[in-house]
Amino acid sequence: MAFSGVTGCDVYNPTAPFYEGGQQYIAARVEPRDCEVSQVRFFHWQSPGSAQLVADAPSFDLQDPFICRIDDGWVFGGVEIAADPDGSGWRWRTQFWRGTSIFSLRPFAVGPWGMKDIRLLQLPDKRILVFTRPQGAVGGRGKIGWLTLNSLHELNSSRLEQGRLLAQLEDESWCGVNEAHVLDEQWVGVLAHVACFDPAGDRHYYAAAFRFNFVSGQTTPLRIICSRADLPAGESKRDDLRDVIFPGGLTRDGQRHRLFCGASDCDVHWREIADPFLG
Repeated sequence: MAFSGVTGCDVYNPTAPFYEGGQQYIAARVEPRDCEVSQVRFFHWQSPGSAQLVADAPSFDLQDPFICRIDDGWVFGGVEIAADPDGSGWRWRTQFWRGTSIFSLRPFAVGPWGMKDIRLLQLPDKRILVFTRPQGAVGGRGKIGWLTLNSLHELNSSRLEQGRLLAQLEDESWCGVNEAHVLDEQWVGVLAHVACFDPAGDRHYYAAAFRFNFVSGQTTPLRIICSRADLPAGESKRDDLRDVIFPGGLTRDGQRHRLFCGASDCDVHWREIADPFLG
């Protein structure tokens, strides 16, 4: 895809396109090829192959955006990166913003340090399903957790550390949720990524999907639905990222389902797929 208005920068890891005020927008991560100092910017989604920067929309010093509707407003977020206080490297956490428009977003919550890939979905009974991704002593390289909140007022670092883990992967791999969709009164469809290292230390990321019953806690097996080889060839940020896709979002319009992915940490592609939540 071609993104206009950000000359000299790569654009990747997008949300799916969404509507506001009769126009379609898409948010994505924007950064130079030789660093990871990122901004999240909003673009007008103009056609299946192009998007134009919304120059007067807010920008955010974040990575890997997400956006969803809760209580008739937007909840937007992304990953904040900061130097570790002990000087050993970088640490990260998730920032949450909300507003009635993308032009009026205000911060309202942060996640715990060390946790990214937190995603929210409002359920039919107005409760909020939250997918988490602890790492370290609890989650290893990264596993999916879940919990429900009565309202956004309950969203805080402490609550996000209380998620129950889904046992879906061996410890050598990791996974996280990218987006979720209500299917009926008990089930949601979950778009996710699953990843691993090979013996040479190169990363391999895949788009995956599963169904989750938020009443019983039951989950279907995590199933790969797209790999880098399924998308057009292109450049990569680094050699070890060539086989990486990050599924940012899914549009479901009748029988048409479009999967939007970041590719090799420097590009965006979309692909029509069969409904990943059937069966």
